[in-house]
Amino acid sequence: MTPDETSSNRVLVVDDDVQLISEYLRCLGEDFEPANATTTLSDLEKVLFGDDADERGAARFEVHSRNRGEAAVAAVEEAVRAGKPYSIVFLDIRMPPGMDGIEAARRIRALDANVNIVIVTGSLSPEPENLGKEIPPADRIFFFKKPFHAVECRQLAAALCGKWHADLALRHANDVLEQRVWERTEALHKLAYFDPVTGLPNRLRLTDEFDRVIHEGNGSGRETLLVLLDIERFSFLNETMGYDSGTELLKAIGRRLSRTFDDHGSDTGVTVSRFGADEFACLIPQVKDHASLQELVERIKTTVEEPFLINGRDLFLKAALGAAWYPTHGENAKTVFRCAEAALHRSMRRPDNGITYYHNEMLISARHRFELETELRQAIEHKEIIAHFQPQLCLKTGRLAGAEALARWRRPDGTILLPAEFIPLSEDMGISDVLFEAVLRRVCESVRRWHDECQWNIPVSVNLSPHQLRNHDLVSLIQKVLEENEVDRKLINLELTETVLLEDLTIARPVLHDLSRFGVGVHIDDFGTGYSSLSYLAELPVHTLKIDQSFIERLTESKTNERVVQAIVALGKAMQLQVIAEGIETEQQLLLVNEFGCDLAQGFFLGKPMAEKDFLGWCDAVAESTNKHAVLPFVAGRER
Repeated sequence: MTPDETSSNRVLVVDDDVQLISEYLRCLGEDFEPANATTTLSDLEKVLFGDDADERGAARFEVHSRNRGEAAVAAVEEAVRAGKPYSIVFLDIRMPPGMDGIEAARRIRALDANVNIVIVTGSLSPEPENLGKEIPPADRIFFFKKPFHAVECRQLAAALCGKWHADLALRHANDVLEQRVWERTEALHKLAYFDPVTGLPNRLRLTDEFDRVIHEGNGSGRETLLVLLDIERFSFLNETMGYDSGTELLKAIGRRLSRTFDDHGSDTGVTVSRFGADEFACLIPQVKDHASLQELVERIKTTVEEPFLINGRDLFLKAALGAAWYPTHGENAKTVFRCAEAALHRSMRRPDNGITYYHNEMLISARHRFELETELRQAIEHKEIIAHFQPQLCLKTGRLAGAEALARWRRPDGTILLPAEFIPLSEDMGISDVLFEAVLRRVCESVRRWHDECQWNIPVSVNLSPHQLRNHDLVSLIQKVLEENEVDRKLINLELTETVLLEDLTIARPVLHDLSRFGVGVHIDDFGTGYSSLSYLAELPVHTLKIDQSFIERLTESKTNERVVQAIVALGKAMQLQVIAEGIETEQQLLLVNEFGCDLAQGFFLGKPMAEKDFLGWCDAVAESTNKHAVLPFVAGRER
């Protein structure tokens, strides 16, 4: 009930004395003007009632009367039912032969907790404090002695009606506050447990649901399947299409996954969740057998990889999936989640981004990975990250023309880890920039040492990853390292693969231009594996193309493969770019790339990646048998 719902002051007087009821009606009536009425009373009524007072300042009362306790109880019950409760009930304490005032007060209180009850009696008992205990609350039960003066009665009625209205307003304010608190709590609950973009449960809610399913289904003998899926290249799609389209795509994926189980009549309480930027999860309880389990996982993958129509464009997605299930892979939700994530990460590293079902060997691999994470941070601090160098030879002169630096992790026990074992790990840990800086520093130290001790000015290539391209401080970092080591910027080249370049072209373009203006060379590695337009070559400050070794590997298999390599070389020459053939493993391959016009060659046939000491020894050994590092005299002497 709101304050506006009660515009008047409804008063019920209950007494078996007809003359006393008449006195109540007189003193509470609108025409009551006692000779001794005081200004204080009028002012009090104005304060208490405001607009509810007439022009003369007198409060308006709507007075009802009853002569028996039973009738009073019935009147209060009817008033409450009708939504027009009384503000005050004046009850005579004795009304023989029926119910007395005390009993009537108890029953009235049970019907209306807010009404002010005034017990009217000529005796000295009961005491007011006892009444409060018998008919609580104590602030709504009062004691009024008779005979009373009319002014006192009116003043009491005015005060109690004002109190009643104030209590009503306070209750309404509390109701509004409670409603707002409830709404805010619901909003916070939704924020805490649901994804704001798709409206799907988030990871926290999914984990709670998983725990509930385990608790309720314990001993059922059926599996509960957890499938995690990651959308390949979603960040690239988001950047290309725009945030709004990316948001709509996420919503569409969530809707489609939810409909997938609805369309197949699943009544097992499947929960579809979004628990990462481009990651979703499906929790499927009560799976009958492993055949059904596999069918469900494959259905999820097929569903997501069907084309999406977003803003008039068909989008084809690829998803990596990892699956684990209770109780086979864990006795609680947390353990099964960890297993499913391990399986998902394995899928994400696979070229086909397929499906991986968790198995126990992954636990061993995960533990090994965890140990490596701890060791990798220490390895960077202790300078265990080193560079191996693979020579690049000029096919025109037969001399050493440069080298590619390849990161290696030399562990304290002497074992050497290849980049594939720790570069992805550094990216997952968020320390790839620190690792890149460590490699660059080792390379610059070597280049400076060669210059000072051997008068060498051999350019060295260092690989860039997608993470480095997103580093806004990349150029300043490279500048700082080169200046600290006093290395000529023309002696450092940066390599990035064509695939990485095309996926992040909008990000790479300004970074590469900044690097070129600074003075370092830009090389495109694995050229020929991308399937995009080659127009980017004209837009970017590229100096060198490295033909992907897969083409070199198949070079001698057919004339078609030869023509592919010849076309790449011709493209590079037409754009005035240096062309390097990497992956040379046979003399025949070397002769062919020389014949086709490649500028440089690199591969195991010429020299494998070597630690600095071995690399220098290799160069010295070659120098002893050839003049000025002409390590390919038989090639250099051939006509092109």
